Formats: sequence, C-alpha cells, structure tokens
Amino acid sequence: MNQSVALPAIERHLKLGKGVWLFLDYDGTLVPIARTPDEAQPDAALLDLLSHLASAPQIRTVILSGRPLSSLRAMLPVPNVVLAGVYGVEIQTPGDDVVTRVQTTNLRPTLERVKSHWTRLVNMRNGFLIEDKGLAVALHARFATPEDADYVLPQARAVAEQTMNPEHFRLLGGNRFLEITPSAAHKGRTVEWLMDRDEFTDALPVYFGDDDKDEEAFAVVRQRGGISIAVGPSRGPTQAVERLPDPDTARAWLQFLWTERI
Repeated sequence: MNQSVALPAIERHLKLGKGVWLFLDYDGTLVPIARTPDEAQPDAALLDLLSHLASAPQIRTVILSGRPLSSLRAMLPVPNVVLAGVYGVEIQTPGDDVVTRVQTTNLRPTLERVKSHWTRLVNMRNGFLIEDKGLAVALHARFATPEDADYVLPQARAVAEQTMNPEHFRLLGGNRFLEITPSAAHKGRTVEWLMDRDEFTDALPVYFGDDDKDEEAFAVVRQRGGISIAVGPSRGPTQAVERLPDPDTARAWLQFLWTERI
C-alpha cells in the first residue's frame, strides 16, 4: 500500500476534517465474477469491513451495482450503507427510504418483449443466462461457446434496438454481456445525483470499479476532483488513476484505509 497514489490524497483530506464519498461496485470489485450472480455471495470478512467503513462518520459508503436493489439488500444487510441497484435506478438510503428514479409503469412491456425474444434466441444453447432484474433484463454469455456467443449477441442487440424507445432505454454491453436498462441507469449520473442531494460538503469522491459501466462514473468523479480506482486487468484506456489487480487487493486496500487512516 506504500506505493498507492490515492491513499496519501485521501489521508490529507481526512486530516483536514473533511469527508469522503466511498463508491464501491460489487461484482468484480469486492468479489470475483462468478458463474451466476447468486454464486457471488459476500463472506463474513467483507460484511465486517463494510460495517466498519460505514460506521465512520467522515465516510459515506455507497454500493453502486448493476444488481437489483432486492439482491443488494438480501446480501448486504449493513447499517448506514447506501445501496444503489440497477446502476442507481433504485436507491436505498441509510434510513431505509427507497427512491426509484424512473417511472416504472411503462417499462415492463418493452422489457418483457425483449426478454421473450432473447429467450427464444438462447433456447437449446448452453452457457447463456437471462437475468430479469425487474427494471432491466440482462443476457450473460460468458460461459457460452465463442461460436454461440458470436451468433446470439449481435442478434440480441438488434432485437433490443428495434424494440426499445431510445429516449427511455439504453443498451449496455461488456464481456459477452448485453443489458437493456432504463436511460437513468448510468453510474456517473447516479454519483452526481447522490452528491448533489447530500449536505456532505467538501467531501472527496473515491470510486472503485472494474468495467465500462464504472468508467462512466470514473469520468464524473475525476471532474469533481475525486479519485477513481480500477480493479482487475486492463481493458483499454481508463479514467482511473490507480489499478488494483483483483478484488482481494481492493479489499486489502480498503482494510488498510480503515485501520491506518480513519
């Protein structure tokens, strides 16, 4: 940790009596990517670490994930943590108030149509998973054969583009991944929304994430004078100022922050 670029800046900020916004992605950042979302469960050590971080009065701890809020609530019963599901479309504050940042009534018909098309596309093909998040639908192809993935994903994208209204929805991609979400499902805009509605003045935003959805937040955090930290192998140009090799290292970094700097 002595070679960390970010830690000295955070330490200086805390010593001035100022706060820190700590934004944490979950999958690929705090836990390794698993075969299915249900398999990526937090261990006791992670829950303990998050509890310590969230208990510090000078830190606002936020889990900002593509997972639905219901999944985050079940996995992370940690007091004082802000849980932001579906990239921030649905947010639970420490007081247990839930904010849904979209009008939900008109979403499901489009999502159902896309889900139905995708289900037919992957029928009888192994290695695919369709995840219905309520306010979004994702198609995972990480464990499909390259041939099947190369056949299915372009067709799935075309179907979604033909079905959705681009004013209300967006398509997210990734490593053998496709997802249709509300247009508000944007981690960068969620960071802005949270920071602009909180009286936690002069707080330094610090963001940990592992993929292109997090890059959207990295850009906002950098614009606000904060620190972005990428987790995992490089996937190209990044807005991050520091890179950690894996979730274990990210957790060790956070543990060091807690024990040595707070």
